[in-house]
Amino acid sequence: MMNRLFQGLLASVLLLSLACKETDTGGSSGGTGGAALYAFDTTTSKVFVWTDLNALYSSTTALAPTYQITSNLFSKVTNLAWGGVCFDSQRGLLYLVSDTGDIVRLSRIRSQTGSVSSIDVVSFRLSSGDRLTNGKFGQSSLDTQNDSLYITESGDNGTRIWAVPGASGQFQDASVSLQAIQMSGDAGGTGVAAASGVVYAFLKDGNPVGMDALTGPRLRKGTAAGFDPAQVILGSSTGLGIYGVMALDTANGYLFVGRHNTDAGSTAAPIQAFRVGQFGLSYNQAPAATLGSATDQPNLRVLSHPGTKDWLVGLPGQGTVGYGTIYLWKSPLGGTAAKVVTVTPSGSVLKGAAIDGNAS
Repeated sequence: MMNRLFQGLLASVLLLSLACKETDTGGSSGGTGGAALYAFDTTTSKVFVWTDLNALYSSTTALAPTYQITSNLFSKVTNLAWGGVCFDSQRGLLYLVSDTGDIVRLSRIRSQTGSVSSIDVVSFRLSSGDRLTNGKFGQSSLDTQNDSLYITESGDNGTRIWAVPGASGQFQDASVSLQAIQMSGDAGGTGVAAASGVVYAFLKDGNPVGMDALTGPRLRKGTAAGFDPAQVILGSSTGLGIYGVMALDTANGYLFVGRHNTDAGSTAAPIQAFRVGQFGLSYNQAPAATLGSATDQPNLRVLSHPGTKDWLVGLPGQGTVGYGTIYLWKSPLGGTAAKVVTVTPSGSVLKGAAIDGNAS
């Protein structure tokens, strides 16, 4: 009798668990519900907000932004860096980074619908005295757990990644002194992704690595203090190109790396996905998965992942020119093809986007 009762109770628990998994659309399960998309249009200097990413993905026609957010301070970031939009999901903050080092932080982004009050927007700047010669800033990433902003910079005399601790507390017109992640012998840094104190970077080239003296594009893993020499992936099996941007899926433990196929002169898939556990093993490793088509996404310049929801967003570009096109992958590791979205209003130019996985 007790055995039958236990079996019945166990079956009920299993059924309830399955029901929860089937209906779950959020959290660490990799669901897709409750996600919003933020993008900065350099043509109008506005933040475009689509409050329902599922609706944008499902639409058979161009779907205009739910809201267009404006501020006088957005004029400081009209020359947005490639990948210069990142989001703090814990504090509800949106960061916009220009290629000349100006940063705008927008508060209460989930409730903004038009012109932003001056109390909700702050601009600050990376110290002009600490720049590389002819340096330009690129992809940025926000470590929500540690309130740290990371920004790539490349110039005539090197490459580096700036670390801005306490990003949410930077005040109006502040000048942020250089704190760079320690690296040596690497060049051409264009990609960065960070979470929970761990920082990943893409570098175009650098000193030879390992007994086989491997050279070429590489991925590095480390902390705000520096990169671990043993935590590197590079070699002919990686599929990496000469340009790379990054997005981090913290729920499933994957690092997505996007390549600019036109620059790389390759027909390889534009996105390689590596498990974060691959770092620290052999250097020359193949990605765990590849995404996209070199024909359909030939000029990928921006990638964004919300971390705990199963979306991936890409933006195309050529040189310094951006477009009004968005690539959307729903459940990307499931092998789905990208949905191509043409942004309205026409003439929009997007060079940065971020996904809010807790929009509702």
